Amino acid sequence: MAIFGREEHVDFQILNDSLVSREHFGIECDENGNYVVIDLGSSNGTFLNGKKLDPNEVTILKDGDKIKIGRMNLEYKLHIEKTKTSDILTQVTAEYKRGKGYNTIMSEIIDSAKKRNK
Repeated sequence: MAIFGREEHVDFQILNDSLVSREHFGIECDENGNYVVIDLGSSNGTFLNGKKLDPNEVTILKDGDKIKIGRMNLEYKLHIEKTKTSDILTQVTAEYKRGKGYNTIMSEIIDSAKKRNK
């Protein structure tokens, strides 16, 4: 499970948002190959397409679903550019070693993806 939240140990750390719990929500692939979102008992809730999820509720994600936590809005995309995870990790590690910070690297990745999807 990929966990989103404020804690340092989570997979996707969300900083500077007091409305985000330490371990807010997770996304994982279920036994049928579907990706699902799960609120992990967050204080302020996880919203999927405007509806608040019940804690520990497992909900299948569909392409274009909107996830809102705290002040952050995310969009689930089923199909993304086919790039090996190891290639992306190599690129991120190289940028980190060059002295770029996490937020800068993530902003560049997001901006690049937006340009490709236009």
